[in-house]
Amino acid sequence: MDQQIDAVRMGWLPFYPQFNENPIEVIRRAEQEGAKTEAEIKDWVVTQIKNRRLRFAVEDPDASENWPRVWIIWRANAILSSAKGHEFFLKHYLGTHDNSIAEEVAKGSVQEALWREPARKGKMDLVVDLNFRMDTSALYSDIVLPSATWYEKDDLNTTDLHSYIHPLSAAVPPCWESKTDWEIFKALAAKVSALSPRQFPVPFRDIVATPLLHDTVDDLAQPGVKGWYRGECEPVPGKTMPHLSVVERDYASLYHKFCSLGPRFKEEGVEERGIHIPIGDLYDRFAASAPKYEWDGREYPSLVEAIDAANTILRFGPETNGEMAYRSFEARERETGLKLTDLARDNRGIHYDFETLKAQPRRILTNACWSGITNGGRPYSSYCQNIERLVPWRTLTGRQHLYLDHEAYLAFGENLPTFKPRITAEASLNLADSRAEGECLMLNCLTPHGKWHIHSTYSDDLRMLTLSRGIEPFWLNDKDAARIGVRDNDWVEAYNDNGVIVTRAVVSARIPAGVSLFYHAPERSIAFPKSPLRRNRRGGGTNSVTRLRLKPVLMAGGYGQHCYRFNDYGPAASDRDTYVLVRKLPGKPQW
Repeated sequence: MDQQIDAVRMGWLPFYPQFNENPIEVIRRAEQEGAKTEAEIKDWVVTQIKNRRLRFAVEDPDASENWPRVWIIWRANAILSSAKGHEFFLKHYLGTHDNSIAEEVAKGSVQEALWREPARKGKMDLVVDLNFRMDTSALYSDIVLPSATWYEKDDLNTTDLHSYIHPLSAAVPPCWESKTDWEIFKALAAKVSALSPRQFPVPFRDIVATPLLHDTVDDLAQPGVKGWYRGECEPVPGKTMPHLSVVERDYASLYHKFCSLGPRFKEEGVEERGIHIPIGDLYDRFAASAPKYEWDGREYPSLVEAIDAANTILRFGPETNGEMAYRSFEARERETGLKLTDLARDNRGIHYDFETLKAQPRRILTNACWSGITNGGRPYSSYCQNIERLVPWRTLTGRQHLYLDHEAYLAFGENLPTFKPRITAEASLNLADSRAEGECLMLNCLTPHGKWHIHSTYSDDLRMLTLSRGIEPFWLNDKDAARIGVRDNDWVEAYNDNGVIVTRAVVSARIPAGVSLFYHAPERSIAFPKSPLRRNRRGGGTNSVTRLRLKPVLMAGGYGQHCYRFNDYGPAASDRDTYVLVRKLPGKPQW
């Protein structure tokens, strides 16, 4: 936790809420004390932070003013498959029932974080889930916004390693009260705009802190780790601390802005992985032919319909517009001095739209924002441009290297590839308060990715359930199973301080002795009996026996390729390796 606080103070990581005061009120205080311009407000905020009159919320996470209050979950099954330590999320985020018996051990061991005895367990006031299925997140939400599924909407689907841009087109309209994602967000924008004049009759400003970003000049911000909060240097936004920005909020116009492609897009262009692509002339050309949306006395390209948004993405994405791909290589040439535009010259006249993709899925175009070369039907493979065309790697040196001279890696002994043995059961604290009950075996529990489903999706399909015995089973080594009297298909109970799993056993010689497997990430709503050990509450899923363990070096930033880039809820965690006690379930399963 102390390392997390250091990372936020230095601009290595974001954290929300950001400050221990409402950022709107921070601006109002600054203005009352004479700060008017953006530069004056930022200087005032830096002074307040330095003098400890304004604090980062991460320093005192249990203070009620620093609690996260509203959680809007879009599609991710955040409260189960993404929640490393699922039962802790139930306890601390939601304040509901849980199967954890783990004691809090931070008291007395943290120095930077302020310790408080928790006043209550639940912190969230409102949880909203936008989803097309009733998964765990939806079951624990206050409001579920039913979303259209893949065949009820117009959408795009691709990832960085898929060679094709996949269109999703509506075969049937959304069922019952469900709407497409685009329509749901548009409706939320309309409601916010309708309610805003009562609370915010005029636009207002707030202060926003953003971390030092990869593929920007921030890669050179901190050649050495010095803490302004320790008096080792001055707090300088974008150098020794996060960037600070004064942002204008005009909530009354939110709906209109949602429905239109505004002028700042034309002015600022497109950026990806440090490549800036100017688009002014392309915007004008697109605006002349695109559907129109009019407000504030001006016409803009329309984003009212999902297809409008899809076509905008396709027109300005270097993966789907040959001219954009060509310009991306022009930008890379200016950066590197290499000749690279030949990689996109032959595709310069290509641009896809949604109807083109519906007629035939198309491959992504070779561009400088991704490292593959797909010309001539070549399959996508990463780093071809770096190896074959000598484009520098996105590291401090521009080369691949094994030695990491960030001071955090030096401090933790990981500046070179280093073998670290797995954490012991005693050090893990997974079994500090759990006791062996009857014939019981301690096993290392691993949670690989889904075997008969995709994450937690579609496991309830009858064909998938047939493959997996109608349940997500717990895999044991045959000799380990014999030691505790478990036969194939018996019911077992696997538990630790974090939570409990109750399910059937698969006994197999293919599983190493001392190891058990429980595949990520089944819903606890399907075929999970109650646990006699944990107050007869329902057994949980994969993350019921895991807990979040943050690796400190993965919080490091401000230097070269270690800088932050948004990808996930937080730093990668060692969540797949835990210890459990396993026993044969006594008696028949209770539902």
